[in-house]
Amino acid sequence: MYPLFRILSLSLGSLFCAVAINGFLAPNHLLSGGVGGIAIILNYIFNLNIGLIVLLVNIPLFLIAYKKLDRDFIVYSLVNMLIYSFFIGITNNISSYIVVDDLILSCIFGGLLNGIGMAITFRNRGSQGGTDIIAALAKKKWNINLGTALMGANLLIVTIGGATFGIQKAMYTLINMYIGYQVVDKVQMMLDVKKSAMVISDKSEEISKDIMKDLGRGVTFLNGEGAYSKDTKKVIYTIINPVEIPRLKEIVEKYDKNAFITINETQEVKGRGFKESMI
Repeated sequence: MYPLFRILSLSLGSLFCAVAINGFLAPNHLLSGGVGGIAIILNYIFNLNIGLIVLLVNIPLFLIAYKKLDRDFIVYSLVNMLIYSFFIGITNNISSYIVVDDLILSCIFGGLLNGIGMAITFRNRGSQGGTDIIAALAKKKWNINLGTALMGANLLIVTIGGATFGIQKAMYTLINMYIGYQVVDKVQMMLDVKKSAMVISDKSEEISKDIMKDLGRGVTFLNGEGAYSKDTKKVIYTIINPVEIPRLKEIVEKYDKNAFITINETQEVKGRGFKESMI
């Protein structure tokens, strides 16, 4: 991934989150996840700039995570945290343009925007610091879904927020967080979907060469035997992106119109030609 495109994508994610916080959550005393939620509480108590609070609270968290997580992830997360703090600062008065008095609507759209922003951020192997770092550590150690880890890490913040803004606002906050983290997991799963394909043909060698050449995908031969005919064949097994399915079918039909093809959904793939782990 090109560094400039990655930074622009991270900036877009941070902008979504900043609008969610300053446009829907903070004006209604609802919390976002992580350091943003802490910043909203401190902003309410001390009237401090939310962007400045986000910046100051994140510094020790990055120092803790520096040796435990992937350096590339930490560096881009640090850059993104600065971008996030900047957007939080400049959108401070956006609530005067987005006037929503309904708490349910604020929960829904605040959670939706926040979830989309976080999903874009995680997709580009970055974070906004705070509980994102804690969630990344939890995913690395226990392989917990990011949305689930984030929800767990933010329960303490919701408890403090309930004591500050009242139990009703804490309950609305839980609704907002649930929506946000469901969006994170759903978007992540949607973007991570790959297809596993198996092809049974007498032209396995020719088909596999074109798959490797035209699609740039690795191919594994599995030994297969017909239960009735007892014929042995090389079964092609490969992983492709959904958009590559038509081209795969063209390659197979080019050599064997009677080939047997099965294509199944695969949620996560790691390895050569596919995504790297962010942690």
